[in-house]
Amino acid sequence: MESLTKNKQSRETIRRMAEKYFPYDPLKEYEELTEGYFNVAYEVALESGRRVILKVAPPEGVPVMSYEKNIMLAEVEAMKRAAADPFIPVPEIYGYDDSRSICSSFYFFMEKRRGNSLYSQSQELAEETVHALMRETGAINRRINEIICSRFGLPGQTECQGDAWYPVFKRMMDMGLCDAETRAVDLKLPVSEIRERLEKDRRFFEEVTEPRLVHWDIWAGNIFTDGKHVTGIIDWERSLWGDPLLEVGFRTFGDNSDFKAGYGKETLTEAEERRALWYDIYMAVLQSLECEYRRYETMEMYERGTELLQRQMRLLFRGQCQLVNIR
Repeated sequence: MESLTKNKQSRETIRRMAEKYFPYDPLKEYEELTEGYFNVAYEVALESGRRVILKVAPPEGVPVMSYEKNIMLAEVEAMKRAAADPFIPVPEIYGYDDSRSICSSFYFFMEKRRGNSLYSQSQELAEETVHALMRETGAINRRINEIICSRFGLPGQTECQGDAWYPVFKRMMDMGLCDAETRAVDLKLPVSEIRERLEKDRRFFEEVTEPRLVHWDIWAGNIFTDGKHVTGIIDWERSLWGDPLLEVGFRTFGDNSDFKAGYGKETLTEAEERRALWYDIYMAVLQSLECEYRRYETMEMYERGTELLQRQMRLLFRGQCQLVNIR
């Protein structure tokens, strides 16, 4: 996927980056990894035969969505926190450089995990194997969510942190809606309606009292497997401190039964279902913005995001009517 935010580097710059952290093992070759949408990533081969992954943040000055500011710091912090649990298969970080002395952007090197993404292997693996891998992913995701954080919010943005979950989530949603208004992105429904309905549902968020580490992007492309077990969970850049129901496995569309079984949470309460629906809406708002901010080659992401947004808002409205009738 080509994107305006991908900050591609020359061979000489990559050589100097590698020399900083692997001074006795020079660069041999490198290859760009193309599955990601935001950062540019390379698989780097060193003279010893060792292979590592390099990720580079977007160029300074390139417009990004509000929630994406400083997310490489969030990724590195989340991975280090997760690495404290030996049962979470997170790549080891070999070095993080935010000095801009070699590269004009932040970057870091990390371990290359064994296997390939579940997304790239989904057509080759037996159906039962995929089911088992998703159950294993659910169990791993639960361990991630068991990591307690000091505050709610975005790790790289102190202005979007707090001691209560609802004000933080409201701020996150408003950041996305303001991004749409700033760039005149048509969400195909009134922004004011989203804000008003979120405020009406405030009570459902108030039962979330403990900030948890949330990966928020564990889809098949970010699950690595050797075909038997999950060998890695990658792309932690969208990690935050919040409600575990933000995780992909709790989205209210699609069949996530294997994930939920592995996680140990197969049913949701009324309040949990309501929050999960709101997290669908939040994700749909951000999806709707990506084409404008990243200049993708097609508008497919925009069409998908606005369609999901409209559908989930209709479900939300029906749910509000049912709650009124019940009460």
